[in-house]
Amino acid sequence: MEQELRVNEGGIRLDRFVARELPGYTREHVKGLIERGCVAVDGERRSADYRLAGGESITVRVPDGGWAEEPLSDRILFEDGWMLALDKPAGLIVHPVGTSWLKRPEAALAREPNLAGLLLRQRPAIDASGVPRCGIVHRLDRETSGVMIVAKTPEAYETLVSAFGEREVSKVYRAIVWGRVDRDVEVQAPIGRGPTGGRMQVSPYGRNSSTEFSVLEARPRVSLVEARPLTGRTHQIRAHLAHIGHPVLGDSEWASGIAREMERFRIPAPPRLMLHAYSLTLAHPRTGKKVRLSAPPPKDFKQYWTAASAAKEAR
Repeated sequence: MEQELRVNEGGIRLDRFVARELPGYTREHVKGLIERGCVAVDGERRSADYRLAGGESITVRVPDGGWAEEPLSDRILFEDGWMLALDKPAGLIVHPVGTSWLKRPEAALAREPNLAGLLLRQRPAIDASGVPRCGIVHRLDRETSGVMIVAKTPEAYETLVSAFGEREVSKVYRAIVWGRVDRDVEVQAPIGRGPTGGRMQVSPYGRNSSTEFSVLEARPRVSLVEARPLTGRTHQIRAHLAHIGHPVLGDSEWASGIAREMERFRIPAPPRLMLHAYSLTLAHPRTGKKVRLSAPPPKDFKQYWTAASAAKEAR
């Protein structure tokens, strides 16, 4: 998609001018387009801080991006006229940073690969029907794999957002964690940021949070656990596991505390955060019948468990 803009005044920065002339485009988003060569001034590339003289013609091109053509079909767990369930791969962000894509969904195509952009390209009827946020009703962290739900109609969107907000959706995660977890446990501890900000952690300044953990397999230095969050705080599972001394392997927020021990016991470095959204159970937004949607742990998750659980102490 291309848009032509005419500069009628001089002295303004290029990024500021384009953001002003295109409603819904933030300066951050415009800077990204400029850096990618998608903005030309009289046919030439300029920097974001280039000062316009007045009278120029500016071409803004929002690229489709080859990544947006990657098929969703291989990731579909369930689909009908009201909702879509996908197995999100690790490394894929749910939506771009910033708010420009909320006002102009096509802005999601100008950034790095993201689920919102994939939905816009391959399920355009969702956005065309007036569903907000390209149908996205909840999120997973970039490095977390697993089940995600997308609404396909405005009515389904409202129902599903309400269900997640009212904690009517049962969530089950699987995680590979540091240390031997000897017993099932429920952690009830407030989560928030400390008085000076920083990472999400158990904190007296936080909000009440509760997670149930059960042991699937335990080895001397690593364990495979299942987590059922009973509340929905940001990074809740990660913070609660770190709090009880069993951080998720691959969690950059807590890696430094166990790095020496991992080296000592020859635990291989994780390829990413070892957290997987295994299943969701919810009422269907149209029929109200209970639906359970699950995604088996991906190859990298299973291979890492095999390698980490077989590791032995260095001599």
